[in-house]
Amino acid sequence: MSWRFKGRTVLAAATLLSALAGASAQDGLASREQATAVLHQAQQEAAEIERRYQQAQRECAKAFLVNPCKENARRERDQQLRAAREREVAARDALRRIDADERAKARGQRAAEQAAELERRTRSSAADKKADTPDRPVRKPAPPPAVDPQKQEAAAEQKRQEAAQRRATAQQRDAERIGERERRAAERAQKEADAAERAAQLEEHQRAAQARAEEKARTAEENRRRRERREQERDAARKQSDGISGR
Repeated sequence: MSWRFKGRTVLAAATLLSALAGASAQDGLASREQATAVLHQAQQEAAEIERRYQQAQRECAKAFLVNPCKENARRERDQQLRAAREREVAARDALRRIDADERAKARGQRAAEQAAELERRTRSSAADKKADTPDRPVRKPAPPPAVDPQKQEAAAEQKRQEAAQRRATAQQRDAERIGERERRAAERAQKEADAAERAAQLEEHQRAAQARAEEKARTAEENRRRRERREQERDAARKQSDGISGR
């Protein structure tokens, strides 16, 4: 019995993941469309793996060796789910990185626009003052502090590291919860399989007991009939003997 995915499904997911990795290496981040496509593909694959696993559990209940069949199905399911979850985690990381980069760019753009607006207002104010008091020297206000790209990038990198640590912690908790659910599901499936096996054994014992009882009743009936025939034969022999003696 096999419940592996068709080759084209896995190949599609691998192709999307390769495209995602290639874009990351070339541009520093993946496109949102590629990351979203990989995420959806991994989620659909995980759902299909779970569906096939449940089907395999039902088929294993009918097999001769129930427990080994279910154990093989579970191992295969876990192996395929790990690959799907790795692709899902990679896609989510790419989406978070894209969001962080877009926010950083937006902040930089807003800072530049605010600096330009402040400079424009400063120049306009200085021109107005100069027109009002032409004989007084105009003191230029100190320019706004320049945005240090290195400090900004360092702060963004620190935030990315903190976000990555939070993601790793959340993923660890998710993995533990998933493992606990899988363990409980496996225990329930094992209990159901054991109950089905005990029911089958009980039914077999009942059939065997009924067959023995029927055989015993049949043997008793045959013995009774033989005794009746022997009794009839003895009666007939006595009657014949009495008739001969009377003559």
